[in-house]
Amino acid sequence: MAKLYLVGNAHLDPVWLWRWQEGFSEIRATFRSALDRMCDFDDFKFTSACSVYYEWIEKIDPDMFEEIKTRVKEGRWNIVGGWFLQPDCNIPDGESFARHSLIAQRYFKEKFGIVAKTGYNVDSFGHNANLPKILKLSEIDNYVFMRPMPHEKDIKESLFMWESDDESRIVTYRIPFFYNYDLSRMENFTILKEKADKENMDYMAFYGVGNHGGGPTIKLIDEINKLNIEDAVYSTPDEYFDSIDKENLKVVKDELQHHARGCYSATSFVKQYNRRCENNLIVAEKLCVMAKKLTGAKYPHKKLNKAWKNVLFNQFHDILGGCSIKKAYEDAAYLYGETLSITEQAINFAMQKICQNIDTLQGETLPSYKAPEQWKIWEHEVLGTPVVVFNPHTWKVKMPVSINQNAKKITDFNGNEIPFQLIRGDQTNSDDKYHTSFIAEVEPLGYAVYQLFAEKESKATFKSNLKITDTSLENNKIKVEFDKVTGDIAKFYDKEGKKYIIDKPCSAVLLDETDCDTWAHDKEILGDTIGTFDNPKFSIVEDGNVRITLRINTKYNNSYLERDYTLVDDSKVLTVNTKIDFHEKHRTLKFCFPCGNKIISKIAYGTIIRDENTGEECHNLWFATDNLCVATDSKYAYDTKDGFVRLTVLRSAIYADHFGKRDEFCEYAEQGIHEFSYSIFPYENNLKADKNANELSIKLLPIMDSFHTGKLPMKFTGFECDSENIMVSAIKEGEDLNDDIIRFYEINGKNDNVKIKIFGKEIETNISHNEIKTFTHTGKEINLIEW
Repeated sequence: MAKLYLVGNAHLDPVWLWRWQEGFSEIRATFRSALDRMCDFDDFKFTSACSVYYEWIEKIDPDMFEEIKTRVKEGRWNIVGGWFLQPDCNIPDGESFARHSLIAQRYFKEKFGIVAKTGYNVDSFGHNANLPKILKLSEIDNYVFMRPMPHEKDIKESLFMWESDDESRIVTYRIPFFYNYDLSRMENFTILKEKADKENMDYMAFYGVGNHGGGPTIKLIDEINKLNIEDAVYSTPDEYFDSIDKENLKVVKDELQHHARGCYSATSFVKQYNRRCENNLIVAEKLCVMAKKLTGAKYPHKKLNKAWKNVLFNQFHDILGGCSIKKAYEDAAYLYGETLSITEQAINFAMQKICQNIDTLQGETLPSYKAPEQWKIWEHEVLGTPVVVFNPHTWKVKMPVSINQNAKKITDFNGNEIPFQLIRGDQTNSDDKYHTSFIAEVEPLGYAVYQLFAEKESKATFKSNLKITDTSLENNKIKVEFDKVTGDIAKFYDKEGKKYIIDKPCSAVLLDETDCDTWAHDKEILGDTIGTFDNPKFSIVEDGNVRITLRINTKYNNSYLERDYTLVDDSKVLTVNTKIDFHEKHRTLKFCFPCGNKIISKIAYGTIIRDENTGEECHNLWFATDNLCVATDSKYAYDTKDGFVRLTVLRSAIYADHFGKRDEFCEYAEQGIHEFSYSIFPYENNLKADKNANELSIKLLPIMDSFHTGKLPMKFTGFECDSENIMVSAIKEGEDLNDDIIRFYEINGKNDNVKIKIFGKEIETNISHNEIKTFTHTGKEINLIEW
């Protein structure tokens, strides 16, 4: 006969239909109640996740914290999860999941002498297919979830082995019915027992007041005890997983989807700032390590750690999922603001420290002029103003950079003249409202110094392959044509591949999603098409030898769509900077592209291949179909319908609308102006797609410098790699402060031998297909917790 393990818990949403301050109070009250129940009932046990909750208690109630430590040692308080909190498990980047583990598991080890062995995301709306390998590298062997439920994901077994694409496996349990199941009624016990007996498998039954906290009450425990259920014991997830027979479990090789498909596009603000902050943190870490290696600058470890915690908190599934109340996003904004402030300062200080140590004089001697006009002539005629361009990526990058100054000539680090063009700046000063744009080419994790001459005229002539008309863009590699009626792309031709990657008209369509709540519960698609943005106006914005830009304005009702299509010389990437003035309600905006019958989607630390016509799906940086790849800087959802893959751009749902009573006081999300960027290019392989997508969001970084001596050269690279299959996800200072860390993963599905040189240190390793590896710069392999 199957045994029932009764797991006392309280599902704690720190934010949802309330703000975090109220959530803080509910956590404090719930933990106090759980401790009191242990005094009332000798066999009662409690389970709780989320290291941030424990941090809060440690800060405001040290005595309670000591009580919890005692109960953990006794085995009556089970710490699970191993993450900062219970995040959305689809939208975050792989590095975010790694930092959930890093911060939480090290905290649990320091404070309680243990690490969590059971992953725990009982309310997250879906779980990406690479979680098993992330969890295994975080010293987590088991996983508990509830959503998607059986009618949403057809897995017959409640207990199974979940396998990711690198063959990592974790024992996984789907909570039957609910995480606060009512065990005060005999019929509910009977239902559970019959289900467990049918599977011939022991079950966990989770009980306790949840969502807004509470946990098991005296009344509830008394009622359970009165039922005197045979083969039922108060227990914990760890005890359950230790007791079960793990042999012969069914193996599931798939993502665990879908519960609430609308959450990957609801409240675009939080998605945009999540991506921006993730990117800033990764760049700040890399450049701060570079500054540390090249100049001895101190790495801002504590500040960056705080910035990460802000981002991780905002990844809570009801925040990042876009389904919380409006005021919750006002709170999220100031956490994002603090993170951006910390990271922008760290990035700038690191670059400035390096700049100060570069010999920008190139052996020249500073003249002893006293008159300003003499200095001006020398500066602009002899050397030119130094512009140091930094590349935070671990591959060579060639892209335009812009400087807030008019130039008449630009030379590279070898003194060779290069093409440039004037572009409209942000300022409105009629005498000086232009910036200078030029193509910089910078080695991996490095910098290069260019010289800008404001007085000395260029005598060089440059051949350009760029061509622009009112309805087309072209260079030596691609040609893009636009439909005169809709204003959207009609054809996209890859000259090198000698094929069309778009051969039928794209469109920007509106869906009627009146029947959707914010989550889009029980919906596969968000609605039927009811209109299209059209009536285009074409205008040429830029026509130079560096880049060309065609602006196309369209409208629908009282909403306006402006897209600037930009093409750079010698590039296959079409970049689209988008501005939308949106005033629709219960509408979804989608950009549609032709597709094949398979979609490759970027997910955390890898990719997944999906069939077409599977409804609304989540992606990370990019998705690809046939020969076409679309990358975005802040969008996370698409669907496929009638031969088109449709990027979900905006959803004007009501904030936190759970099919309650809609009235005149409801507020609609996404009203007003929105800006984001996406790019379109031929799909070649996963690594190339990932590089192009990252370059859309993370640009080369220019710094205007001055003339000075220094120990550093005019050009530098800190990274070399011989593999065409790996993607570096992080370079940072180690948590133990005695070495720096590099993390990378295999993205093309191939076994490989990898040789890396980072700041002079060499690492060589074999890497299996789809595997994640972390090393110290001295060559020691470690896990995500840096042990």
